[in-house]
Amino acid sequence: MAHAGFVPLFVWLGHPWLAAFNVASVALWVLAGAANRRGRGTTAMWILVAEVVAHALLAVLTLGWASGFQYYLIPLIPFVMFNERLRGTWALAVALLLLLAFVLLHAVAPAGMLPEHVNPALSTLNIVIPLAALGLVSYNFRLASMDVERTVAEMAATDPLTGLFNRRHMNQRLREEESRAARTGGRFCVILADIDHFKRINDDFGHDAGDRVLMELARLFRQTLRTQDIVARWGGEEFLVVLPETELAAAHEAAERLRVASKAELGRPLPSSVEITLTLGVAEYQGSLEECLKVADQALYTGKKRGRDQVVLGSSPDRQAHVVP
Repeated sequence: MAHAGFVPLFVWLGHPWLAAFNVASVALWVLAGAANRRGRGTTAMWILVAEVVAHALLAVLTLGWASGFQYYLIPLIPFVMFNERLRGTWALAVALLLLLAFVLLHAVAPAGMLPEHVNPALSTLNIVIPLAALGLVSYNFRLASMDVERTVAEMAATDPLTGLFNRRHMNQRLREEESRAARTGGRFCVILADIDHFKRINDDFGHDAGDRVLMELARLFRQTLRTQDIVARWGGEEFLVVLPETELAAAHEAAERLRVASKAELGRPLPSSVEITLTLGVAEYQGSLEECLKVADQALYTGKKRGRDQVVLGSSPDRQAHVVP
């Protein structure tokens, strides 16, 4: 838009060849946009760098330093630096060349070759436009940086296969829930779920089928549980669920919903004759996170010993685990 606006301005100032150059500049910007849309971002960058440098040199040498066209060189530095495909040495070299061009223009360009009533307005315009471009480049880099940080954080916290939290992040969330319970006097429960005979699935149908079962179970967790519940792949075919502000009876109901849903739907990736079930151990936090997880694990083990496909409510060591039919 700026280049298109400069075309009639240069004609009015008596520099038709600069106007013609701006027509070519508009064409180059269109070409760079087309290259960028086709995934050739680095090519587009070089086209724009060459155009802006040539335009700044010609305009300042023709119209003088007071015209302000040298300021268009400044946004090019971050524009080049932020290209992640460009080697660092190349980016640094281009930045130094731009700095050198700016200094040389200051040394050799005439002070001003325009009428006095034109110079202030044009120089102001040529400060506003480059600074706006600099702000736009910086803003887009900020968005890109925030997106990368968010992606890295998600990768560090999630299991790549299921998209659920991983064990490391779940340990952090467990500590946070424990601190909240200690601070407010609230309670929470955990469910430890394990896919029955999962090794047999991998052996009979292959690891790809096993992976599809795990992904299907992750989908069931998201679909069946509340939004405030926290789910993680605890290890292999084992999953851990944290139910904030939940008593043992309500946790049992949630575990039973998971068991019923998994029995009905987990076998989808496999032949229709194959039934996949879950065994689940449930425990309520009683002041010790380690003890809570131990109780849930023992309840799960009890369910495995007693035939699988069941929910077992864990209890303190002096009470026997309760199997829910």
